[in-house]
Order: sequence, then structure tokens, then C-alpha cells
Amino acid sequence: MRCYVCEKETPPRQRYCDRCRLFFMAGYDNAKRRAALIAAYDKARDGFLCNWSGVLLEERDHADPFHLCFDHRIPVETSELVVSSELFNCMKTDLAPDEFQTAFEELAAHRNGRPFNRSAIKFTYWRRRSPHPPEPNKCLYREELSRIRVDACVVCGGPPWQESIYCERCRKFVFWRGYDRAQHARAMKEAWNADEGRFMCQYTGAAVDDGDPTSPWYLSFDHGIPGDPESIAVAAVWVNSMKNALSKAEFWKVVGEYDRYLREGGEFDRDIVEFEYWRRGRGHRE
Repeated sequence: MRCYVCEKETPPRQRYCDRCRLFFMAGYDNAKRRAALIAAYDKARDGFLCNWSGVLLEERDHADPFHLCFDHRIPVETSELVVSSELFNCMKTDLAPDEFQTAFEELAAHRNGRPFNRSAIKFTYWRRRSPHPPEPNKCLYREELSRIRVDACVVCGGPPWQESIYCERCRKFVFWRGYDRAQHARAMKEAWNADEGRFMCQYTGAAVDDGDPTSPWYLSFDHGIPGDPESIAVAAVWVNSMKNALSKAEFWKVVGEYDRYLREGGEFDRDIVEFEYWRRGRGHRE
């Protein structure tokens, strides 16, 4: 018999060759997986290509950012599956295909000096809910005590909370989850736009939402260098999710290369970055 996917010879009474059989698992929609694998198989290169980037995928090393995985084309469980790399599956998150491409186009354009069009991405399938900072302890923390009474929040300039140096809104985010408090305050101060009266995302330059945790534009803290608290900055949660386990420099290189790929075609250059901080994959989940 011939393998249903790659048409190579199979063991007796088997539908798939030993190589392709590894991609099918009990309890999964294997008919959709088979269709995705057939569509992604490149006979000339004897490998599977990423639906989003055209990269020849790694099949064995689960820690490789270009390891083969399956992604829902539309972010709903009933949609068709496509073959993707781990990298682009993580970056796509809850975006539809056209939204995914628009996100890269807008990010690249903003990087080159054009204002980010906040309404360009509709987030039709966004269903995530970000953790919302709870009310902080009513007792003042040591970090917010001041020997001199302040008349304005040191972050945004609003009315301070009781004898704190922060307003009630900023105080929630500064003391969120009880760590990196000084870095949270610094990041928020840097992100505050007094003219707009809003906090701005470091990647898009657009205003973030500090009230609705279901919004893709909700305020989150991003590590410019994964694991480095001194690199914390404010970012919209959808960009933070897209950036994933990349450093800020790596993220912008990927954005620029993928924008080039969308405009010029060819194949995405998988060597554009070294993925120094990538720790994802089976047995490496963060």
C-alpha cells in the first residue's frame, strides 16, 4: 500500500508510512490532520511546508520554533486545520488569517514611521480574558510611602490615592501580582501620554485599554528581553501574545522579514534570528 499522505510505501495493513503515522493521535480529528498534511506536503523537497510562511518544517525536534504543528485556520474548534510552525502558530493566537497578515503589515509600517491604524484589525475571534489586577491592599506599601505628601500621581499626574504616590488606577497595575513593582511603575510612567491621557503600547504607539480585560488592547507588561525585569514595558496584550518568547529585537526582525515575505513572496528566512530565548515545545512549555 501507499501512504495516504506522502504516497510512500507503508508497513503491511497500514494507512500511513512510519514517518507520517507520528502526526496522528487518538482523540484528535485525524481526517482534518490528514487533509492538512496532504496540502502541506512538498514532494520535490520531501517535507511539509508551513501554511503561513512556506518554511520547510522540522519534524523531530519539538524545541525548534519551526517544528511542525497543526493550527486552526479560523480560531474556532470546528474550522479546518493547516500545517504550521510552532512559531507562527503561537504568533497567530486568536487572529483570523487576514487579521494576522494585517497585524504584520501595520507593525512593519509603524516601525518605518507610519502611525499604527488601531481599527485595521477587527479581532473577530478574540475570546481571551486577561488577568485583571485586583484591588491592592488598603494598607500602604513601603514602595508607595513618601515623606513629602504628593499632590499628583507620580505616574500619570492624577489625584493620588490617600497618602500614596500613585492614583487608584496606577496603584492597581504597579502592585499587580506583587513583583517587579518598581519596574511596573517605570514602564507605566514611560508609556503615559499626557496629551492623550492614556497609556501607549511600546510596539504600536497606540493607546491601550486599562479597564476591560477582555479587550485585545488591554494593558499588559512585556519583557523586552524574556526573563529580564529591567526590560519591562507596557504593551497591548495581543502584541504581547504575538511576541511570545522572542526578545524585542528578535520580534522586530521577524516582523520585518514576514512583511517582506507577504509583499515579495518566496520563502520566509528562518535564519533571520537565532531564537536565543525560545524555550517552547513538548517538555519545554513555559
